[in-house]
Amino acid sequence: MKKIITLLVFVAFIFLAAISSTQQSEKSLFKPEIASSPLAQKIFSFIEKNREAIIEEWIYLTEIPAPSGHEEKRAKYIEEQFEAAGLDETYIDEFGNVVGIWKGTNQGKNIIFAAHMDTVFQGVWEIKVTREENLLKAPGVGDDTSSCINLLWSIRALKDAGFKHANNYYFLATVGEEIGFRGLRLFLDDSKEKFDMLIALDANLGSLSYGALGFGGGRVVFRGPGAHTMNSRGVPNPNLAVAKAIDRIYNISVPAEPPEKYTIYNVGMIGGGKVNNAVSQESFFSIDLRSGDQAELAKAARQIEEICRQVADEMEVEVEISLNKNARARQLPGARHSTLVRTAEDILKFLKVKDLEIDPLGSTDANAGIERGIPSINLGRTYCRYNHSLREEAEIEGLFVGMKQDILMILSLN
Repeated sequence: MKKIITLLVFVAFIFLAAISSTQQSEKSLFKPEIASSPLAQKIFSFIEKNREAIIEEWIYLTEIPAPSGHEEKRAKYIEEQFEAAGLDETYIDEFGNVVGIWKGTNQGKNIIFAAHMDTVFQGVWEIKVTREENLLKAPGVGDDTSSCINLLWSIRALKDAGFKHANNYYFLATVGEEIGFRGLRLFLDDSKEKFDMLIALDANLGSLSYGALGFGGGRVVFRGPGAHTMNSRGVPNPNLAVAKAIDRIYNISVPAEPPEKYTIYNVGMIGGGKVNNAVSQESFFSIDLRSGDQAELAKAARQIEEICRQVADEMEVEVEISLNKNARARQLPGARHSTLVRTAEDILKFLKVKDLEIDPLGSTDANAGIERGIPSINLGRTYCRYNHSLREEAEIEGLFVGMKQDILMILSLN
């Protein structure tokens, strides 16, 4: 019996050691010597010498409107700049993404760096940037125009320094990120290449996300026959169905911990009826449902559907439920301890970036890669405030730190 117990303890020890070894096996590729190398110093010097040109182009690009679905003018400009920078191949694909390929020696990896061109400001066709000390202010100046500038000048600086590399770099300026990462998803589905890594540029500097947040929300509509108030006794009321459903939904329990399973929902809009003195014939509410774990997302979505169908039966109304089932949550095994995440984390610490946040709940173009099993992260681009509002603003100095971050990432991955 003692021999069996000893054997079991030994097996358990080996198993735990293997797990620990796996978690520790992937090392950061960044070393401080990379940042102090003559190559890196030449690159940083080029950026510093072009400081005002960078800011001026940032303003110029921001003032080219690019709401989702209307990125053509901005795409044309970026394509011209990719070509002028001397990338090996540049084109606008059939989906509207700008693609710039910088080929290596064919002995390295295929790595994507992506920034999205689109903004959320539908119908805003005139944009004027205001510069106040360390801030640029305008709709879209941060999200995500700053990343496009970040990408352009990182390429120019690397080219100017004569950077040689083994990896093939795919620089993408994508469309439709704000409407579900559409451009990058289509690019990946259409491409015949196998990609080894994907680095998206979005969010505030110091943000480092490595998981794909799932979205399961949508819209629920209740319908009934309607009636004048004087004839409404006993008539099914869709407004009451909305109220009952929302009340019950807010009793659904969802996890807040651990971060990988974090789940949350919110009823954002309600509406119904057309006149004051009649029972509504159609009433609706919208629900935003998000989770870092697909099982939790699906569980909450099922509970929402069950509640709405039960209420419809009780109230004798029809119900139409449209919940998103395509934006799935995903966490790649070992991602938190991967080479990609650890390298990015060490670079951010080296640059003394404030408010470092390592997050498994990403909602950027990196999600498109994670969904397809590609090791992917999102890195911030500068410090921004009031994103998605007309008073959006971005810090100028943060942009230059963001460029150093991206350049050190490329040099470390080489």
